[in-house]
Amino acid sequence: MKRAYVAVFTLLLIACAALVSGCTSQALNMRNATYGSSFYNFNNVHYWEDNVVMTANGTSSTWNMTVYVNNSTYKGKPARYMQVVTVGNGINITYDVWSDPTTYSVLNMHANGTMGNYSQDKDTSVLQIGTLPDMGLTFYYVPFWPVTSTTVRMPNGNTIPVTVYSVTDNNGNSLSYLIYKQSPVPLKVDIVQKTYTMEQTLIALG
Repeated sequence: MKRAYVAVFTLLLIACAALVSGCTSQALNMRNATYGSSFYNFNNVHYWEDNVVMTANGTSSTWNMTVYVNNSTYKGKPARYMQVVTVGNGINITYDVWSDPTTYSVLNMHANGTMGNYSQDKDTSVLQIGTLPDMGLTFYYVPFWPVTSTTVRMPNGNTIPVTVYSVTDNNGNSLSYLIYKQSPVPLKVDIVQKTYTMEQTLIALG
């Protein structure tokens, strides 16, 4: 399963965060760091949709992921509820995800749908969050550094200022975000790993 590669990269970023001085030369100055939690403003978004393209072993797969966000409760305590709908490439699964709004810890996950011939409707391990494309709950504690600032042209012809933030482990694995300050979620997420690449592009927001 190609998306299982994401869990491997998550572990690499955990190690990178733990040994931050070895991840990038800029890491020596933590004052310049921006943490992944800054790239998602869950209080200012109701939903967003990403197009996801993953390439591994010379083969590409594409699907869409829509994330709906609401304030909720879990076991009587405040929680962030996210319904994650994945469609395409033989995937048709809806995930219900409850997380702590302060610590970002995933409290519970439920999966309902099909992936190829496999069908499920059950609670899953909270670690399965690491197998999904990024939705703000995986790399929230990782420090990033600004790489470049530029402008991009929107479909309506207007240009907007954006900043690229990135982190690398210096072993060919990297994670980058394209950030527009007025957007509550990243415009683009790029994961580059030795065995695969994943590109998430924002296509809808509400």
